[in-house]
Formats: sequence, structure tokens, C-alpha cells
Amino acid sequence: KIPMVPVRVRAPLIIARSMSDAASLSRLKLTHEPPAVNTVLVKSCFSAAPSALFPVARVHCIGRNYAAHAAEMGDDPKKSSPFFFQKPTSAVVDTSATSDVTTIAMPRFTSNLHFEAELVLAVGRASDGPVPIPSALEYISGVGVGCDLTRRDLQNEAKEKRRPWDDSKGFDESAPVGGLVDIAADQNPSNRWWWSDSTVLSLTVNGVKKQETGTKKMIWNPAEIIHHISTRHNLRPGDLIFTGTPEGVGALSLGDEVVVRLEGGEGEWRGETECIFRIRDR
Repeated sequence: KIPMVPVRVRAPLIIARSMSDAASLSRLKLTHEPPAVNTVLVKSCFSAAPSALFPVARVHCIGRNYAAHAAEMGDDPKKSSPFFFQKPTSAVVDTSATSDVTTIAMPRFTSNLHFEAELVLAVGRASDGPVPIPSALEYISGVGVGCDLTRRDLQNEAKEKRRPWDDSKGFDESAPVGGLVDIAADQNPSNRWWWSDSTVLSLTVNGVKKQETGTKKMIWNPAEIIHHISTRHNLRPGDLIFTGTPEGVGALSLGDEVVVRLEGGEGEWRGETECIFRIRDR
């Protein structure tokens, strides 16, 4: 069997079939440009701070983080060790990047595309080892909402065969995210409108409410999620964390318009953000 020798030429990884091929490849020019970094718009609800862009490094997701959703998926909702999966950065779509409704193509190889509304955390600080729970929220620079689009038929098949979820969760455009709210720029940093008794996460399809919950119904709260991720991976500025979905997940069809909203807080410190997109044909 001919050994495969990886050779790095500038940014991409090129595979050579022998050392002599490797020497030739090292003199070749790139045939394509490295892919652009996906970004999400960052704004502030409570100050005149200018908008900025958040370059996405990785997308972490926690599974079964609301008891009622775990139950509807046939899982035990009792609190145990959390589990995580990741999506590629090509999954991220910034739905706030245009004044028109963002459209997302119906993915290939599925007949059962599901929506899952989620609170999204944006990491603005690097970690080196486990982050203590009491200081974990200091690593968050922004919050938003997104939708964990899932090819449910492929996920169910993977569960039955005890295989990874990559095909069902990690496809292109599977993580639409609305504009992030810059909580670091808030005039009242202690204001956690996105994590309060009044905070509501909801999702509608064509104006019909499908999901609604208080974010404090999470099994693992944001600080605990950050802690557990940091025991497995060092956090990086640019990481997005999808914090789980409540009950009520369901299928999407061509032409469906999805609105995910997060709102909470009181009076002048009330905040909100949303993610809007429509499913189109390929």
C-alpha cells in the first residue's frame, strides 16, 4: 500500500502519494483561496457602542439540556454528566447580516429537517484548563439566539447504530444565529437580562408558536456549561456555545419562516434579540 504523506503548502493540506510527489507539490501554487472566516454581527442593547463583527472559531453544542425535551426524545431527563458535540464553522449563518429575511437551503439527504431553538453564548476570552463555575460567566462577551437545525432521520439512524451524530448535526448552514448582543459593553455589566426569572426563549414557524421556555429551566446553566466544556477543550475567543433546546421540536418544510426570540429583564434593562430565516429549495 502506498503511504499517504501529508504536505502543507501555505494554508491548505495537500496529500502526496510519495516523498517525491511531496517535493513536487511543495513547488505548486494554490489552486484556490483559503475559505473566509464566518462572522456574526455584534451590537449593544444598552449603549451607543458601535457594531462589530465576531469571527467564529468553533461551535460547541450541549445535548438534552432541558428535561422536557430529553423526555420527548425518549431520554432520561435526570441530571447526569452533560455531553457535547460540535458543528463546523461552515454551519454558522448570520441572519442579521441582511435587512431581508435570510434564506437557508433545505439540506440534502433528509426527509425530516427539525428546528431546535437555543440560547447562544459568545466566548471572548481564552482559557487554559478548567474554568471554575463562579468565574465562568466572565468568559462570555455576547449572547444571542440560534437554531440547531437537525436531520432527525439521520440522527435517529445514528442513535440506533450507536454512531456519531456528525451527519445529522454538522452540515452547512445548520447553525443560523441572530446578531449577538455585546454584554461586555453594557452600562450595567451585572444586568443578566438573558438569564433571569423573566427571560423567555421562543420559536415560531409561520407565526405559530412551537417552542417557549424560561432559560432557567436548563439542567446545566451557562456557568456549568462553560466549566464542563473547558474541562475538555481550552476555550478560544470566537467560540459559540449552543446551550440546548426546550421541548416542542418539529419538522420544517420548504417556505417555512422561522423566528427565534430571546427577551428578558425589566424596565430600562430589558433586552431582546432574534434570529429569522426561511427554508428555500436548493
